[in-house]
Amino acid sequence: MSQDRIEALKQLLEQEPHDTMLLFGLGNEYFSLGQYAAAMPYFEEAVRVDPAYAAVYVYLARAYEETNQPDMVRQTVERGWGPAVRSGDANLIAELEDIRERL
Repeated sequence: MSQDRIEALKQLLEQEPHDTMLLFGLGNEYFSLGQYAAAMPYFEEAVRVDPAYAAVYVYLARAYEETNQPDMVRQTVERGWGPAVRSGDANLIAELEDIRERL
C-alpha cells in the first residue's frame, strides 16, 4: 500500500512541485517505511517551501536522528524551535524538546 501511495504522491508532486503537504506526505511515507534517508530530501524541501510548517521539523530531526547525524538533528531542532513556538502547538514543542534531550 505505501509503495502505491509513494507513486501517487510522486505523480501529484510532478504537477505541484512546491506543494508543502505533498512534500511532507511523501517524506512521511518513506519515514513510515523506515527509509529515513529517502524521506529527508522531501522534508527539507517542505521546510524550504514553507519554513513556518513546524511539524516538518520534528520529522526531519527524527530522520536525522535515525540516520545517526546528531549535528543535523541539533540544527533542525534549532531551526524548528521558532516555528513550533509560533504555531502554539504544545505537542510539537514537546516533541522538539524530547529530541533535544536525547542528544
